[in-house]
Amino acid sequence: MTIKRTNHIIHDDEVEIDSFQLQIMFGPSYKEDIEIAVNSIFCNCGAQSKKLVNYKSYLNNLNDIILKGLCNSCNTFAARYIETGERKGIEKIANRIRKLNKA
Repeated sequence: MTIKRTNHIIHDDEVEIDSFQLQIMFGPSYKEDIEIAVNSIFCNCGAQSKKLVNYKSYLNNLNDIILKGLCNSCNTFAARYIETGERKGIEKIANRIRKLNKA
């Protein structure tokens, strides 16, 4: 059986972002993208239906989003990586958010 970690690792290149900044990163597809992300997590707890809950959002140096929270079925740490860094125009938005949040 796999041993799950007991806390999330926050890397030096990750900047926590709030829900408004997360919406800006995703643009018009925000609701749909988040719904897909939180409902499609990997957790080896064996539950049929799993969802990421109580998550915080982070922006990394690739301009991708990482959601770090808990699996609602087994209440252990889980995360969802979303590749947003390749979206057109995202670098400018991400750099502004990063600059604001590091200040």
